[in-house]
Amino acid sequence: MATRAVSRDGSARARVSRGGDRTRRRILTAALRLFSRNGFHGASIRALARSVGLTEAAIYYHFPSKRAIVDALYEERGFVAALDELEHLPGQLPLDQQLVANAIASAHLWDDNADLLRVVITEVLRGDRSAQTAHERLMDWWRRGMLDLLARRQARGEMSGSFEVAEAANSWVHLMFGAFIERLMAEGRSRRRSTFLSPEFRHHIETIAVRFAHSLNSPA
Repeated sequence: MATRAVSRDGSARARVSRGGDRTRRRILTAALRLFSRNGFHGASIRALARSVGLTEAAIYYHFPSKRAIVDALYEERGFVAALDELEHLPGQLPLDQQLVANAIASAHLWDDNADLLRVVITEVLRGDRSAQTAHERLMDWWRRGMLDLLARRQARGEMSGSFEVAEAANSWVHLMFGAFIERLMAEGRSRRRSTFLSPEFRHHIETIAVRFAHSLNSPA
């Protein structure tokens, strides 16, 4: 009897958890839609609550602030998992191939999330603190992942020891971010299927990655 009661209780908790996850996803979907249309300042928690049929208190139960919503959108869209994976790459490929793989994987992430990234970048340029904080955290995570990868490569003698690894990691992030921003701007606000990772752009970032890898094998 006790076992059956525990089982029923566990099933109930699982149903509540699944329901909470669905509500959370509904909130995030509606939030991105509102942010895209009205910006962060123009998208109030009240409007968000109304759009998903919840109370403001229910929104705050899941997300204590707009910044928490932005952080959750990054996590939901796979940015956190991708950057965490970058920090734990085994590093078995030659450096140029590894950087090409990293560049293409990052471009796929931007391709899949062009809608979110347009919103965040626009709000950063407007000076929104929530967007700035979320963006800075993501960039710092990206740098740490590259720093770890390049430090391991340098320790194995796969790149010149004359380079400051932190500067190299920072340069890589700036190169990729600049290329992706330029591509995002070229696409504009098109509502059609994203063409972010076109064959031409893919070739462009592959070339950048190979040249960068070769520069790391030359004296600074």
